[in-house]
Order: sequence, then C-alpha cells, then structure tokens
Amino acid sequence: MTEATQNAKGITRRELLKGAAVGATALGAGAMLESCSPQQAATPPAAGTAAPVKYSFEVAPAPIAKGDIKQSEDADVVVIGAGVSGLMAALSAAEAGAKTILIEKSAKFNARGGHNAAINSKIQQSEGLKYTPGQVARDLVRSYGNRVDSQLVMLWAENVSPIMDYLIDLAAKYKIQVLRWGNDVPTAYYPEYKTVHMFGAMDETIMAGMLEKEAIAKGAIIHYSMAAAQLVRPQNAGRVTGVIAGAAGNYTQFNAANAVIVATGDYGHNPEMIQAWCPAAANVDGNVYSPPVNTGDGQKMGLWVGGAIHPEHVPMIHNLGAAPFSGNPFLRVNVLGERYENEDVPIPSMANSIQLQPQRKTWTIYDSTFVDDLPKAGLSFSRVNAMSDMTQQAMDAALKQGDSALIKADTLDDMAKRMGVPVEAFKATVARYNALTQKGSDDDFGKNPDMLSMIDTPPFYAAFNSIVLLVTLGGLKVNTKLQVLDANDTVIPGLYASGNAAGGFFARDYPVIVPGQSHSRAWTTGRLAGQNAAADKGSGA
Repeated sequence: MTEATQNAKGITRRELLKGAAVGATALGAGAMLESCSPQQAATPPAAGTAAPVKYSFEVAPAPIAKGDIKQSEDADVVVIGAGVSGLMAALSAAEAGAKTILIEKSAKFNARGGHNAAINSKIQQSEGLKYTPGQVARDLVRSYGNRVDSQLVMLWAENVSPIMDYLIDLAAKYKIQVLRWGNDVPTAYYPEYKTVHMFGAMDETIMAGMLEKEAIAKGAIIHYSMAAAQLVRPQNAGRVTGVIAGAAGNYTQFNAANAVIVATGDYGHNPEMIQAWCPAAANVDGNVYSPPVNTGDGQKMGLWVGGAIHPEHVPMIHNLGAAPFSGNPFLRVNVLGERYENEDVPIPSMANSIQLQPQRKTWTIYDSTFVDDLPKAGLSFSRVNAMSDMTQQAMDAALKQGDSALIKADTLDDMAKRMGVPVEAFKATVARYNALTQKGSDDDFGKNPDMLSMIDTPPFYAAFNSIVLLVTLGGLKVNTKLQVLDANDTVIPGLYASGNAAGGFFARDYPVIVPGQSHSRAWTTGRLAGQNAAADKGSGA
C-alpha cells in the first residue's frame, strides 16, 4: 500500500495486522506496537476564562435553544460513545441497577484493538504468571518520567485483573475463547510483562460485540447515529444533568439523574487539537482508523462546561510495511543510505527515530534467509512458522501489486538505485553491518550481538518503514473515581470520563512494557466509571 493510498483510504486495525510487520509489531517489545512523542502544547484555557483564544475548540458555542430540542429521555446514567470503554460503562451502570442510556454518533459501535492487558488474570495464574500491581505501576510511571497521575496508573493496576476475569467469564457465556498471547520477544531496551489476552482472535469487534449484547441484556438502551452536541450544565455551575444530541433543529435531550460519562475516545482526526496538544501525531505517513469518528468531541464538550485537560498527550504510532517483525534482527537505513540506530528497540522508539530522519524515510533491509533470523527475536517454532507465513504473504502481495513499499533486487546496487539512496554509501553500510555481525559485536550502536544478521544471500529486500497514527492519548483531567475536574482540581458534579477521553495516564511515550495496556485501560476505566456513576446520587463527592 502506498502512502497516498494510506492517506486517502485510511487503514483498519484488521488490515494493519495483516501486514507483515504489524503481524509481529502488534505483539512484543522487540517487535512492539505503539509509538509516541513527548511533544505537546500548553493546555488551552477552559471556557469562560480571560486568556486569549487561539483554537476554535476553546470557544464554547451558544447553548442550544430549547425550541430546537424536540424530545427528551430520562435516565440515571447517560454514556456518550460506544467504544469498548463506553460499552463497558453502560453495561456496568445497567448491571448496578441504574437506568442507562448509551448514545453513539456512528451507526454501530467502534472497536479499536484486539490486545487486552491484565496482570494476574485467571489465565495468567494457570500459566504460572503472577505480577505485583505495585511493581507494574512503578515501572509504568517510571517509563512516563513521572509526568502522570500515579494514582490513576495504580487504579488500573489494582483493578484490571479482576475485571479481566469478569470478561473471561462473560466470554464463556457467549462461547468466545480467550487466548493469552505468549509475547516472548526479548529486548535489551527494557523488560516486558506477558500481559496480552485476545478474545476469539485478533479481531477488535469480538469483545465490543460481546459487551454490546450484554449491555442490552442488562437493560441498557442504545441509540446509534446520535451525535452528542453539548453537555447540560447551566452557567457552568453545579451539576452536569444531561447531554443534548442529534441533528440541528431536531435535538434530543438525554437527562441524567446521576451522571453523564464521556467515553468518546481520542482526537486523532481533529487536526486543530493535534496541533494544539500533540503535534508529533501529524508527523506520520497516514492515519489508520476509518471512519474518522475520533474527533475529540468529549474533550471539547468537557472544556465547554469548565473541565480541564491534562497537560500530557501522547500519539500512538505503529509501523506498517512488509518487513519481518519491524526489523529488530535486521538493518535499517535512511535516505542517505546510512544506518542510524540500534534496531533492537520497540516500535515507539523506532517511530520516534524515524520522525527525526531526513525526509522521514527509512527502510528495513534483509535478504532471502530472513526466516532463519526470526528465532533471534525470541520466537518459538510455531510463532516463527505463523509469522513467517504472514510476512511472506504480505511480501508476495506487495510485490505482485508493484507496491513501492517493498523493493526486491538481485544486487545491492540495483536495490540502492530503486530506493533512491547513494549506492556506494548504501553498499558500505551493508558491508559494515555484515562485518559487525561476523565479529559478533556492534561497535557502532551497541546492539545485542544475538540480534545481528547477515545480508549476503540474494534476492535482497528493502521494506519502507511507514509510520501511521492510531490514536492520541490525552484527555480530560479526572480523579480516581473518574470524575472530571476543573482547572482548580475541583470535581464537576455529575460528569465522568473514561478511556481515551480521560487524561493523566500516559506521558512521554506509549509504554510497551505492558502490551495491550491502552485497550485494557479503556474497559477498566469504563467499568469503574459506570459503577461509580450508578452509585452517584447527586452528592458530587
């Protein structure tokens, strides 16, 4: 797939995982997924302050006229957004006895990931895996440079496994098999916990569909094609009492006796918000998710009623291409034909360094014996077979289509010319890499010698390392009850946020030491927000 095609069509999670690199990058630290950047802008002021306006979303629109609201519905809890976080919130609130309404602007639920992290699930314990929540939280906070709310990280760590066990039992009810992915890819970069669980397969719709069915079974009412427009909080004082949604001139007001939960996801398809909060998210070759519904609606509505945005924002960036395992045992070069880093790093680090290369272009270089090098990435025999087949299929498809993302050549001279890099510099780079491999010591970048590999058996391959945005991680400031806070860290009564609509959990980089964490944070906070909102009788505490 060319860059132009990526940008024009978008790429689904399932299509992403069919790619060779992503078939592996979706898994372990040595071939890990998400990438991120510490770049960010200052948090825009909340609505009603005297600070100068820079972005359009800082300006709260006029309240929707009562005459434009044609009907109303009453509930105890209203949830905005039908991703896994919102679906889990609606299920949990309904399960707790609250009359619950879930609204979603799309025609169906949205699902964004198949990997789900836990620390001590019943499946992990059956395999002899047992991690200490405090230790995992400590390692995460350290990877964030302590620029997060440690209490939120610990909230996740303490609750994720009991909630995973709940989901495992629910999956059994719906005859869905839960698999634990044995992510066993080592890296000298940092350790990795074996946390990944998959529901049925690497299919993001399986869990979401299960949650939707169970939420309805518990009594939740779901309105699809119902876009939220404004939260109801008169004069931005007192409680949030509902949300107005629908089309202009034909709005519905959904009243919430207890609370509203904002579970609208990220703002990866809102260029203005990216510019304001997460500019590194724009420095990519494409945007994965389609349809582009993740436009920061919850962040905007929260701001308009006085909510604060947490100052830390992180883009989740993946590699896409026909390189086996994103190239950890293999060589990577830039447009100068030069090697530029130790390749034995997770995908976040790989993406970060690519963003700094000339023209943001790099390739992974390997030869016809690449399958023999896959065990160097710590893969078991079965995984080598599975992933090499996936890689080969992606390579064959790319070559058949004449995809410029993969170049196959019988000589290094021909490959360099087709890549558009200096021939002699490229050949010298390959010769140097081979010499270091033969020596068994990476004197240039300190790469684990077990991860070095020869490039000497034609045909040769150059896979373009396209980096694509999945989501942005940054949102409304919340406390450990998932209640939204204002600029003074005061609770806004009746308003909760979960999943990627809530901030404070990620900073600096997306940590792949706990694979599947982003997705599990979504349904963990969704469940807790749903339970808390159901119990919220108006005290605001």
